[in-house]
Amino acid sequence: MLLKNKRHYKKYLLLSKSTWIHLRIPYSLCLSPVFFFACSELNSNDNHGKLFLIFIILHLFLYPASQAYNSYYDNDSQSIGGIEKPPKITREVLLTSYFFDFLAISLSLFFIGHLFFMAILTCSLLSKAYSHPKIRLKKRPLLSWLTVSIFQGPFIYLAIFLSFSPSWTIALKQQLAAALSTAFLFGGAYPMTQIFQHKEDQERGDETLSLKLGIKGTFIFSAINFLIGVLLLFYYQFNNQNFQTFYIFPLFMLPTLIYFSYWFYLCLKNELEANFINCMRLNIISTLCFSSFFIFV
Repeated sequence: MLLKNKRHYKKYLLLSKSTWIHLRIPYSLCLSPVFFFACSELNSNDNHGKLFLIFIILHLFLYPASQAYNSYYDNDSQSIGGIEKPPKITREVLLTSYFFDFLAISLSLFFIGHLFFMAILTCSLLSKAYSHPKIRLKKRPLLSWLTVSIFQGPFIYLAIFLSFSPSWTIALKQQLAAALSTAFLFGGAYPMTQIFQHKEDQERGDETLSLKLGIKGTFIFSAINFLIGVLLLFYYQFNNQNFQTFYIFPLFMLPTLIYFSYWFYLCLKNELEANFINCMRLNIISTLCFSSFFIFV
């Protein structure tokens, strides 16, 4: 009888394994370089507890909520970002995405500040617009690319930085080049995450940017964005006389450049190499490289 009651409570207190998988919490860490970049530019006497809470809000609640919401409306049967074999979608996935959004928004309002709260609310609403069939920004290649590039890059970067800055105008002026660099770095990474989903996106009617560009075009487009992002980052570091980090950065980025070039070479020989496994490898390598650099700084 006791065992039966434990199972009964477990059923109502815990999410299903399928829902946890669709939250894609480990995959959310691929967005962590922006957080670490913003942290690296803050003063050392800033509130570490507040920064830790911002990390939790973004990577444990906001991003997983957006990913679960997207999973619910996409209902993919083939590999998606962070999941090689997506389990069956249930309504619990949608309800959980709303609950995680609520946690992210509430924690931002009561513990971080009104500016960060507005930023999190905006990102939450845009994630709904990105996935919901009545709006479906995902169907619009350029608009979806701009939305992801701006609101997962400079928008989040500035929201974190300005949460600790006494003067918005000075902070915006000082951090503009740094923030813009994240737009191009994310602008290059975003189409790469779609490169193995062309068939399913086409069947669903989603004209993603990667689908429009093709496999070869996606690599070239991403490389150009990455180059612009790195040049902006160099410009920012040079202006702030961060000469040490200016010279060390290429060493940290070398593994990403090598794997990106190698994967491009494989795809030119055989387009089937544009698959989930290779994409996840690039995501992991680039996340580790960028995050390690900003933590080192």
